[in-house]
Amino acid sequence: MLIGSAVMLGVAACAVGASFGVSAIASARSSPKVSQQDVLGLWAAKDYLAVAQACEVSLSVDPLDPFYLLFDGFASFYLGLAETDGELRGARMDEAIFSIRKALIAPDPPLRPEASYVLGKAYYHKGVDYYNEAIDYLNESASLGYYQSDTWEYLALAARGAGRLAESLSYFDKAVELKPDSPELSLAAASAFVDAGDAAKGERLAAAALESTTDDFLAERSRFLLADIYRKGGRPDDALAQYEAIKALNGESADAWFYEGLVYSEAGDPIKARAAWRKAVNIDPMHAAARQKLSERS
Repeated sequence: MLIGSAVMLGVAACAVGASFGVSAIASARSSPKVSQQDVLGLWAAKDYLAVAQACEVSLSVDPLDPFYLLFDGFASFYLGLAETDGELRGARMDEAIFSIRKALIAPDPPLRPEASYVLGKAYYHKGVDYYNEAIDYLNESASLGYYQSDTWEYLALAARGAGRLAESLSYFDKAVELKPDSPELSLAAASAFVDAGDAAKGERLAAAALESTTDDFLAERSRFLLADIYRKGGRPDDALAQYEAIKALNGESADAWFYEGLVYSEAGDPIKARAAWRKAVNIDPMHAAARQKLSERS
């Protein structure tokens, strides 16, 4: 869901006629720097490893050159996104942050808005402890007139994760407006609005996610959220219908049986409730919530 477009504005046109690939790096071994034109060509070709190598050669000559620092940071970020190993991804994000922030020390660094955009995303991928920094840099980028289709999505998720729920709602509104056909985004927004007390909007978004997804796991999550909205909103039959739909696709869902038991318990039917909780424990003997309910007196 969160893989933004490359930072191409303002650089693609400069790359026309530039040489690509390893040849540009090899030729640099006998010259002080890889030319900016060659770096832009490698960037336009999305050869991020070659960009990083070219910038490394050039920074060995001039460690404070903001152009090469920026593109080293940009390349490190996109190389990090491609990493499946969490530790390696984290190292790439650290490198991206270090290089870009170092570049921004310059009095008038190039591509300042794009740099803030990539910095914000890099901080997001560093984890929850860095979500506030992600928000600051993404907002800075937007304030400078640069934003991409995923800017508001990153802002919404970072604000939600940082406990800034009220802010996240406005970001989710913008993100969903730009990507109305994204079931993942709609479901994340639905959860945020439910937590903020707007169950009606949460229901609409969760229903939209359910309708548009082809992924069974996402559909199950959407149904669980809808069922929770219905259960807490005094609509037990609608809640039970969602749990039955979950069990139809995943008969081993202990949670569906557990929450079905809650519906029956709240409706004043302890026999059906305990039967559902026993089924949950049969499926998952370590289901703590169901075991707790069965240990309570009726």
